[in-house]
Amino acid sequence: MSLGPLASGAANSFDIEQCARDIDRKIQGKMYKQNPLNNWAIFHGDRDAQVANSFSSTMKQCLETCGYESTPPKICPVKPGMRADAWIRELQNQLD
Repeated sequence: MSLGPLASGAANSFDIEQCARDIDRKIQGKMYKQNPLNNWAIFHGDRDAQVANSFSSTMKQCLETCGYESTPPKICPVKPGMRADAWIRELQNQLD
């Protein structure tokens, strides 16, 4: 079982068959290393600002609870929200 990279770049791993009894301790000892969530965005249709803000708030609470390093997301409204070309345009604008 692989648990993600070490600082050296090598993967954390152990034989799941040999340590089935104490797998929970093995996993805790070799925790995942996550990258901070510093550059992210929430895209929403022009009528869904409240849903996007609620989602952002929920994500903030979850990330804080888990001790996951993050910065607030960029909120990107898409107008008009019902047109595919508007979504494509907004995604392209934000990626530039």
